[in-house]
Amino acid sequence: MPNTPIILATVNITSRGLDGSNVLKTFEEVKAINFDFSKGMVNIVDSTGSFFFSLTAVVTLTYVVAGNTTSIVIL
Repeated sequence: MPNTPIILATVNITSRGLDGSNVLKTFEEVKAINFDFSKGMVNIVDSTGSFFFSLTAVVTLTYVVAGNTTSIVIL
């Protein structure tokens, strides 16, 4: 039985690459967004897998949950 979320969510995350450029990644069918501030990490789980990003490398994080948009800008 597939694990289908009951609330529709998408995530756009822009992070700084190793060469200093900004890299945009879009996640569809998001199942979970987990913030671990003690480790400085954000974890995004979608239909293709689980992805971890360092919050120090994240430039912007925009997520849409049930039609409501939230943007986080990290300075």
